[in-house]
Amino acid sequence: MKKNPYSHTGPHPNKARRTAVKALYEAGMTIRDVAARVGTTYQAVHAMLQRMGVPIRPRGGSTGAHSRHRK
Repeated sequence: MKKNPYSHTGPHPNKARRTAVKALYEAGMTIRDVAARVGTTYQAVHAMLQRMGVPIRPRGGSTGAHSRHRK
């Protein structure tokens, strides 16, 4: 089995994990997708992004140009 490069053994995530989480989220991935990619929970990724001061995008997306709910 391949070792997860983002895994850590202590209570605080390591720098590689924080860097990966921030980069993936800023590249457009959802928090759920980022969590699945790095092998952690939605809550952990959300808290990590907030601690780093990354603006959290609003949920949904039903107001886009492709949506039947656009204004």
